[in-house]
Amino acid sequence: MKLRNIIPAVAMACLALGFSSCVNDLDVENINPQQDANYSQDALFNKMYANLSLTGQKGPDGSGDLDDIDEGFSGLIRCLWNANELPTDEAKCIWGDPGIPEFNHNSWSDAHPLMQALYYRLYFGVTLANYFLAETEGATDASVLTQRAEARFVRALHYYYLLDLYGNVPIITSMSKELAQQSPRADVFLFIENELKDILGEGTSNEVLADTRVTYGRADKMAAQLLLARLYVNAQVYTGEARWQDAKTRAAAVMNSTYKLNLTGAGQYSAFQLLFMGDNDTNGAEKEIILPALYDGEKTQSWGGTLFLIASTANSKVTDPALGNYPLGTGQAWGGNHCTRQFVQKFFPNEDAPQGNPFDLATAAGDDRALFYTLNRTVDISDEGDFEKGYAYMKFLNVHSDGTPGHHADFVDTDFPMMRAAEAYLILAEADARLNNGNCTAEGLAAINALRNRAHANTVTSFSLDNICDEWSREFAYEAMRRTVLIRFNKFGGQANYKWEWMGGTAEGSSFDAHFNLYAIPVSALNANENLKQNPLF
Repeated sequence: MKLRNIIPAVAMACLALGFSSCVNDLDVENINPQQDANYSQDALFNKMYANLSLTGQKGPDGSGDLDDIDEGFSGLIRCLWNANELPTDEAKCIWGDPGIPEFNHNSWSDAHPLMQALYYRLYFGVTLANYFLAETEGATDASVLTQRAEARFVRALHYYYLLDLYGNVPIITSMSKELAQQSPRADVFLFIENELKDILGEGTSNEVLADTRVTYGRADKMAAQLLLARLYVNAQVYTGEARWQDAKTRAAAVMNSTYKLNLTGAGQYSAFQLLFMGDNDTNGAEKEIILPALYDGEKTQSWGGTLFLIASTANSKVTDPALGNYPLGTGQAWGGNHCTRQFVQKFFPNEDAPQGNPFDLATAAGDDRALFYTLNRTVDISDEGDFEKGYAYMKFLNVHSDGTPGHHADFVDTDFPMMRAAEAYLILAEADARLNNGNCTAEGLAAINALRNRAHANTVTSFSLDNICDEWSREFAYEAMRRTVLIRFNKFGGQANYKWEWMGGTAEGSSFDAHFNLYAIPVSALNANENLKQNPLF
């Protein structure tokens, strides 16, 4: 039976945010909301996690969570990817769907449809967490207290993205009909920090995360430590006050935990590639992945998520035996997202990348992370509408490393690593350099070289902040992080020293204003909630 009685509660919270319509039929189900629709506390708990991966109640489309947008565009991973990759030096998209050209050219407004969808998706996740906390208030059972800590973590994660993308946003922690009040960005930062420290057991709450992983796909203390490290490394952007030592301390806690870099490959696939393949929940990558968004080709079908990441970066020529025959593990190949020359130069500084598939390019670069497909392509995006102008970067696959087939011919099994231990290594190295006049000490170099050695790249004996900015791109390209990194390094809006193809809407790259370092609060939210004020200059 459908859980109709959840609709008023979620709709109430959406109205408090000023959403005129954000929820369709809401079934609360297990981690696969396409299956059993019977209500239970655990089903509501798992629906909260499922919001990281899925877009609605049926999958891959139909009965979506959000109104007024194509459901395939509304998933959290796809929304985050578009917002954090397409405006940067890593990726561009040939599609003309509303909102995509504005991402490519750093020219969005408060009516941007995809950023409206992301705003609503994030607050939908907040609402699910709040509703779970309301339903379990006063619980004393140890397992429920752990679940409540996880709900608070999931809420903090959603607020982190709201903080990063939109700046001044409402903090809502309960179900209410009242219109939400907007909070300054520094207050949102403080809320997230205090929540994470509390559920780590550093406060007075008895709602504390598990010390180690309860089940793959659920958050534990290291997820909170890594989110704190991510928060602190960006603190100067978010609050005006640097927190480099705090970032370094939290990153070190993750590095010293049970989560470790995956160092073992399988067959022709490197240890790095295994992190982004169809069996990354069992092939050894799971020991590095701290928090995944879960996918299964049969049980969790979506036109977003990792299917989007795989299908959008390939066309039918990629799997043609006469033209490279690089296996995707899915019959979907949409030919949309390709990469800039500046990203290629992170691996091939002299632009002498050979023609070949990702195996060939990784060998030529001397770096397992150089997963480019270059056959019959040009390095420059001379034509924005031509997928084969610009190399393809094919990091994600639905292939299983043990040779077993995927669960579905089209939909994928590949989990998206929202958090992995490698991030702690780069945070520590960056914080180390910022605390030492812009250059890594031996401690920072050890962290950098751990990542480079895993990728079979050369060991470095010195590393500057500019080097670290490039290393973030080499290690985390196409993982929906790049915009945040460029802003932190003052290489995004409001500067003219670093440019990339189609930056600012010109082929050679043009600077754009610093107000684009934030996205606009959606005009629909402003119209519905008189308490909200727009970010400056939108």
